[in-house]
Amino acid sequence: MLTAQEISTAITESLVAGRPLALVSLLEASGQVLAQTPRLLVADPGLFVGGSLGDEALEQLAARHASKLLADDRQEIVVVSVADLMPEDDAMRSRWAQTRLLFEIARPPLELIICGGGHVGQAVAKVAALLDFRITVIDDRAEFAARDKFPDPRVQLLAEDFVPALRSLRITPATHIVIVTRGHRHDEICLQEVIAQPARYIGMIGSRRRTTTIRERLKREGVPPALLQRVHAPIGLDIGALTPEEIALAILAEIVLVRRGGDGRPKSADGPMARAR
Repeated sequence: MLTAQEISTAITESLVAGRPLALVSLLEASGQVLAQTPRLLVADPGLFVGGSLGDEALEQLAARHASKLLADDRQEIVVVSVADLMPEDDAMRSRWAQTRLLFEIARPPLELIICGGGHVGQAVAKVAALLDFRITVIDDRAEFAARDKFPDPRVQLLAEDFVPALRSLRITPATHIVIVTRGHRHDEICLQEVIAQPARYIGMIGSRRRTTTIRERLKREGVPPALLQRVHAPIGLDIGALTPEEIALAILAEIVLVRRGGDGRPKSADGPMARAR
């Protein structure tokens, strides 16, 4: 049986690494509540970290479902019947008819790195703070990585060149990177530095012409297409944004879409009012 200390240590290590972890508990077996609760720790993609549910087939089912939940940021606490995880025609369904599992998902804090402390970067930080991101702003100009520009004391400020600043930070699957520097050359330098990192989101500001030019230059330098396809550029959803605040809203909306899923269409497009005749 996993101890509370073992569970706590595993969760802490996973969150420090920026990766979610699933704790699976066997609540009920064949309709009986167990005197001790077997538990299993699962990391994505279906990797066993520790513990046991006492049955290899059950653990495999649990690991597959845990992987789905880990990939879906909308899921936190889920109770399921094991039979519901099996195909309708599976002969083993009756064995698990009254067996239930509890899935608890521990997720790392959201992190946002903003490259560029100008008007757009300042607006992005304000919106991101409302969404509980841990925010770091980098700018090689001390006056733009300054507390008068970012009065929120929770925002970490790095007033140094972009490359060493980025290399000093831990970039994990919980990291989101927004590149909005003062010029395309600095944008490209930042992108080159982070494009192969495991960040959840990488977005770069710029027109389609400018971002196409950067893409083609990086391709010539040997950056694989698969890495280039990860980059959201031009950054943000198309909401017709003009002001820094509107651009920030478009950027954070895209980040939420990437995290939570969705297609970005207005919900009203196929709503009851739209169907009025």
